[in-house]
Amino acid sequence: MKKLNCIMTAFIVFILQSAVLPFMFNGVSQPNLIFVFVVLMALHHGQRIGIITALLGGFCQDVIIGNFFGMHLLVYLIVALVCSYLGRDIDKDQWVLTLLIVLGATEVGLALTCGFLFLAGQYINIAAYLLEFSIPMLVYHGILALPVDHIVWHLRREDAFLRVSRLSLVNEGD
Repeated sequence: MKKLNCIMTAFIVFILQSAVLPFMFNGVSQPNLIFVFVVLMALHHGQRIGIITALLGGFCQDVIIGNFFGMHLLVYLIVALVCSYLGRDIDKDQWVLTLLIVLGATEVGLALTCGFLFLAGQYINIAAYLLEFSIPMLVYHGILALPVDHIVWHLRREDAFLRVSRLSLVNEGD
């Protein structure tokens, strides 16, 4: 992964999430670009990069929102671990599978957030929470998933891809 490109992309995602998207959408629901970025980084770059991205993304999201510090961090870590496991066999051409995983991760993330808020003692109408946030988030993340996926694929290092390909060929030859 090209470190400078990754840092610049993460900075742009942070600026878009914290400064641009709140003005484009109402206060009730808006896409979570940081979440989509975390999911796709974990899906395509593996567990180590996924966890690092989840830690940074969750911390930044908690700082942006400012309530229940650590909640996004924990949700992002759980989702990144699952997505890094699922992403082991995904190729660039499997965009439908990538889209479905992003949508599934969105639902899991919302359910985990709802569960953690409930465990923290917050009053939550679970059906209203999931219905009010779930449908707009699925639409937003469904629209954002493929363009962000294209950007995340370009962050891959070609030598890392070639190394994995060579290892696959060596293992097939055994």
